[in-house]
Amino acid sequence: MKSRFIFAGLAAMLLFSGCSNMQMPSVPNPFQQPSITETYVSQFPDIPIPAPMSTRNDDTLVTMGTDGTKFGVEAFSGRVDRVSLANVMMQNMTREGWQLRGSSIGVRSMQLYEKAPHFAAIFFQESVVTTRMDVWVVNGVNAQVLTNVPRVHDEVNNALRSSAAQASGQVKPLSE
Repeated sequence: MKSRFIFAGLAAMLLFSGCSNMQMPSVPNPFQQPSITETYVSQFPDIPIPAPMSTRNDDTLVTMGTDGTKFGVEAFSGRVDRVSLANVMMQNMTREGWQLRGSSIGVRSMQLYEKAPHFAAIFFQESVVTTRMDVWVVNGVNAQVLTNVPRVHDEVNNALRSSAAQASGQVKPLSE
């Protein structure tokens, strides 16, 4: 009987040592989030979005201009740290040729970028479980239009003064 136990013990040791080199198939963790450095492209082709962020369709409105460029707001949320998200977005935007023009850091943070002729404003807000990110993209103002503003302003003011003076009787109408 003793020899049977010894034989069974040796057989078990051989069996387990032979199986020790075999690897168990890895089971993915259903709670694991993708890395914040992984990105995808959503509505705006030159603004990479971190993979853990999902689009909030109810808060998104993107439209297309006559020249084919998109502008509007796209809203996202995800389970990421606000500061990490802001840092990653700064790196992503710079890599895509956007120039950081200003930022504000606090409970609600904001970054402002320019990539002529467009501007992008990214707002970050952290809650208990998730972080919200709103990406606004707008077309810049044509600088040539701005040069006409003083002239148009003066013409409008002169016309208003002239009609006010005529109404008060201070100036004779031209038709007399």
